Order: sequence, then C-alpha cells, then structure tokens
Amino acid sequence: MLKFLLDVSLGGLLTSSAFTAMVFAAIWRFRRRVRPAAYTPAVSLFKPLHGVEPGLASHLATFFEQDYPGPFELLFCARHPDDPGLAIAREVAARYPHIPARFLAVEGPLFVNAKVSSLERMEAFAAHEIFIISDSDVRVKPAYLREVVSDFSDPQVGALTCLYRGLASTGLWAKLEAAGMSIEMTSGVLAADLMEGMQFLLGPTMG
Repeated sequence: MLKFLLDVSLGGLLTSSAFTAMVFAAIWRFRRRVRPAAYTPAVSLFKPLHGVEPGLASHLATFFEQDYPGPFELLFCARHPDDPGLAIAREVAARYPHIPARFLAVEGPLFVNAKVSSLERMEAFAAHEIFIISDSDVRVKPAYLREVVSDFSDPQVGALTCLYRGLASTGLWAKLEAAGMSIEMTSGVLAADLMEGMQFLLGPTMG
C-alpha cells in the first residue's frame, strides 16, 4: 500500500512539474508575440445587463473612457426596459455625451439564455460591423479597446478574446475565486494556446 501511494505521489509530481514547465514556456511565447500594427476600425461594444451589481457604474464608466482614436459606440440591453441596470447605464452615459450609446430591451420571446436574447437585440441595432462583447462586471483600462481590436488587422483572425485578472475587495472565498481566475485559469488558457492555438473564447471579452 505504501509503495502504491508513493508511486501515485511521484506520478503527480512528474505531471504537475511537466505542466508547470509547459506554462512557463507558454508565458515566454505569449510575451514575445509581436503586436500587430495600430488598427482602429469602427467598433460596437455590447454590454448585456441584468439588475444592479456591486460597482456597476464604475465598471461601465471605464468603457466610456477608452483611449481609442477610431469611432465606437456602446449598446446596453436588458430583459425589461425598467431594469435598474439600464437606469445606471443611462446615468453613466450622461457623463460622456460625446460617446454614442443605445439602451435597449429584449422584445418578443426569450431564448433559453436571456443573455443571448440581449445580444441578438443589440446586433440588430449595431452601427458597426465589428462587435466586442463584455460582461457587466468587467473593468478595463483605457487601452483595452485599442489592444483587443488590433488583432483583427490580421485577415486570418475570425474572433478574439483576452486574458483577464480576477479582483475581490472583501471575503476569503471571493479572494480565493479571484486567485483561481488569475492563476489557474490563465495557466490553463496559455497552455492550451501553446498546444493548439486559441480554439475558444473567454466570456469577459469576445469579439
């Protein structure tokens, strides 16, 4: 029994060490990637909403504060026109009157996933051909849109996503979840990219 446990332990040590080496190689490869030339086409940003979340106003404001030379608009959509999340989005948008913004509600029957219903509604009203979808609890830096969209300068790129960092202000379990998002999830994504390239998108940003 002791030998069996030892063999299992050694096997776990070897596989975890191999995965760690793979992650470090993936990080080195990712950081050495050549960024494409500046490419700033017109973009429509989709923000599905559902109720009020902690920090919603400050999260949404970061999307209005983009350092992006190309034209872009923000579209917000909720299941009902009186959704409190839409009210907050309107208040935030009023501080940035120079940024085009639309506020929509789902009409007609819902899909099984209400978020998909919101996305379909926003697609019907989008003014531009490039769509960037992000969750309502996402906070971004001013260079976010410029850096994300630039990969579309390559005609072979049909979709895009990006890594993200989990943040938690209070609570042990929330901090553990944030650490998992920042470390475990990122390691798995980079390892997958190393092995077969990006064959999937991450929910916080999809384009």
